[in-house]
Amino acid sequence: MTWVLHSILKLPLFNTILTVAFYGVLTELGQYYLGFRSAQVSDFISDLIGIALFGIIRWSILMYRNRSSNKAVK
Repeated sequence: MTWVLHSILKLPLFNTILTVAFYGVLTELGQYYLGFRSAQVSDFISDLIGIALFGIIRWSILMYRNRSSNKAVK
């Protein structure tokens, strides 16, 4: 979902991470109030880890491309 928001909708990386993390909180809160679902902190933590991994990988790719383009200009 993070990739979709960032790549297809062209949202900035930081805004995407915040939005998806907030969505994860809302999902767990919704599950807490449903009788047939249970909210789990571990599920939310795994959501955050996945979001953070995407953010780190995407940021690394952007920095690598930026460095490569700067070397080509010199």
